[in-house]
Amino acid sequence: MRNHRSARVRVAGGKSGRVAIEEARLPADTTGRAIAQMRRELDVMRERESLLKHELDEFIRLTAHDLHEPLRMVSCYVQLLERRYCGRLDSDADEFIQFAMDGARRMQAMVDGLSALSRVTSAGRPFRTADLNASVQSAVSALRPAIDEAGAVVRCDTLPSVLADGAQLEQLYHNLIGNALRFSNGRRPRVHVGVENKSGEHVFFVRDNGIGIDPRYAEKVFVMFQRLHARDEYEGNGIGLAVCKRIVERHGGRIWVESEPGKGAAFRFTIPDRKEGLPKETKP
Repeated sequence: MRNHRSARVRVAGGKSGRVAIEEARLPADTTGRAIAQMRRELDVMRERESLLKHELDEFIRLTAHDLHEPLRMVSCYVQLLERRYCGRLDSDADEFIQFAMDGARRMQAMVDGLSALSRVTSAGRPFRTADLNASVQSAVSALRPAIDEAGAVVRCDTLPSVLADGAQLEQLYHNLIGNALRFSNGRRPRVHVGVENKSGEHVFFVRDNGIGIDPRYAEKVFVMFQRLHARDEYEGNGIGLAVCKRIVERHGGRIWVESEPGKGAAFRFTIPDRKEGLPKETKP
């Protein structure tokens, strides 16, 4: 039973006829205050995460910018050494010069990768209605020489339009299809670009018949400069999938890979419905 204060009352009778009354007060606003506090803490965590991402982007941008000039000087002088002294010294000297040139080229590729990663946020365009079919076709056109050389078959289903940065989605598809061509292991590459509807959301995918990925490394492949193979096996600087992840996250989605060694890979990502508005950083 309850008393006039809406507190729970327990009445017990004993041999002595005494009545014990116990009130367990349950403030009606306790749950509301707890939820409000959790929301405030969540907002603070989001602000900290946003600040950390901004600082990381700025660090990457400045690092890439500051490395360009000294790296250019190193490359120029190594090339000068090659032109003047290659073949005029002993074989060890020629080999050392080639090692230096190779190192300079790889460093330049890494710096270019850092620049591309920083531009996802710093040079991103406002979101507009983007036709994903056009994005895929532009990516395929850019990759046409590699597709023809490998004899690859690229099949694309009809894709929907989304509210997004169209140029970045083109880059996203360019990287994913390019990876499918690169990691084919001598087979004739077959790439399927499509979309599925799962649990009320569009899940886009790029599926191939390549060498596949060990599930243990399904998250590692999206980390900057992480490579699963030696450079003499497959080219690349380990930045392409990190850029893909940054692009998808900028659009408020998620990206993952489903694969097994020797059975190809399916890279999947989501682009949320933007009817409810854009992420803060992408609003015009």
